[in-house]
Amino acid sequence: MKKLTFVAGCLLAIQASASFAASIDLSSYSLVGRYDLPDPSKVAAPANNLLAQEASGITYNWDTDTLFIIGDGSTSITQVSKTGQLIDVMTLAQQAGNPQGTAFYDAEGITYIGNGQFVFTEERLRVANLVTYAAGTTIGYSDAKHVKLGTTVGNVGLEGLTYDPKTGGYIFAKEINPEGLFQTTLDFTNGTASNGSAATVNSVNLFDPALLGVGDIADVFALSNLTNLIGALSDNLVVVSQESARLVETDRSGNVLSTFNLSTLLTGSDSLSAQDMQFEGITMDRQGYIYLTTENGGGDITKPQMFVLAPRSPLGAVPEPASWAMMIGGLALTGATLRRRQARVRFA
Repeated sequence: MKKLTFVAGCLLAIQASASFAASIDLSSYSLVGRYDLPDPSKVAAPANNLLAQEASGITYNWDTDTLFIIGDGSTSITQVSKTGQLIDVMTLAQQAGNPQGTAFYDAEGITYIGNGQFVFTEERLRVANLVTYAAGTTIGYSDAKHVKLGTTVGNVGLEGLTYDPKTGGYIFAKEINPEGLFQTTLDFTNGTASNGSAATVNSVNLFDPALLGVGDIADVFALSNLTNLIGALSDNLVVVSQESARLVETDRSGNVLSTFNLSTLLTGSDSLSAQDMQFEGITMDRQGYIYLTTENGGGDITKPQMFVLAPRSPLGAVPEPASWAMMIGGLALTGATLRRRQARVRFA
């Protein structure tokens, strides 16, 4: 019986810990770095390559422990360190006669899927492109594989995406009119998707995006990419809204779990509001650090920046203080029960 009581107390503690671990609690994050990103006005760049100018999408490569950025100019995928220093770059080809004069049009979101491969979006065409990164090379449209997820629209299409190991697929963010957040698998060999096609007006959302309470959706990150997380926490998503200057953590039913106001990151010397800085890209490394790109955080499009936010403690490392309190309470309950039983035995 003592063993059973002890087990019950441990289960209570575990359940309490799990309940507190259902959110990463964005409000507990703090700014630990703000870095300029490489731009041709400051760093030598290959011909027809804008580096991280108008930085829109960012992703973490767990194989290299570095970050990769794509910009609105559709000229490059740029590898940088965690402090924003240029490492190398792959150029996206020019193509006369196309919008922007580039082979890819209005590149916005990017995500790493392993083995040196990335998927990035062309916002207005609503196309997902699969490429293999090769530093120092130039790739054209025929060097990538493509899946079209919706009809061609204006500047309100596929603004962001994240790889989703939970489903083996992806979660895409449609910016606005209407907002969208939907999951799909992609078959790049056959050019098909499980949720979207060239004739799709709007894919089926995970939940009503209005539940997020934001003015637009600029990018999304799936916590299922963090291999040290387990249970319900690993199912959550983090969304960044440029228009609302806010991060939102949500589960896959649209329940908002925590938020972070990006305006709190600004200083008195900033000439732009958080909205005007255009926070458009988000990713996380496996320690739970959040990396955010701004198109013009330094004041204009030639001054893209990256903001780095750190959790109070590494995600998945140790329970939060409240969790410890509940665990201790559960163990105390176990001890009290055992003492009462021992007392009854002594005075029986």
